[in-house]
Amino acid sequence: MDPRGATSTVEEALERIRSAGGRITPTKRLLLEILTADPTHRTTDELTAAVQAESPDVAASTTYRILEELERIGLVEHSHAGKGPATYHLRTAAHGHLVCQVCGTMTEADPSLFVELITEAAARYGFSVDPHHFAVLGECTRCGSIEA
Repeated sequence: MDPRGATSTVEEALERIRSAGGRITPTKRLLLEILTADPTHRTTDELTAAVQAESPDVAASTTYRILEELERIGLVEHSHAGKGPATYHLRTAAHGHLVCQVCGTMTEADPSLFVELITEAAARYGFSVDPHHFAVLGECTRCGSIEA
């Protein structure tokens, strides 16, 4: 298991749930399999649809509750990117998000891109930037142009 809290396999995630006193349910396992197979950021509606494609009787509220539990344990995190709904993904190494305000494309950016911002926010304002919950809004190359 990654020392920063990231999980790379479903079995590692299930062990973290057990260690936290949680129960392993078929739906929880399915949702973890979906998150592990596709590491993109997805909304609760998208994740619910993926779960229901495999198990049609699962209610949306079940997906929400599982995501909340997985986030509390530190296996999943959510990001707010622009005006749209929160998206969820497995917790990985710290990274920021570059979000196009036009088409909604989200690009994960290495935290080194934001080192100066993080350092200056702490030095000038005593503010600690959460690198897991970070989005910079702008326009991607398809939707806008970058002016020099």
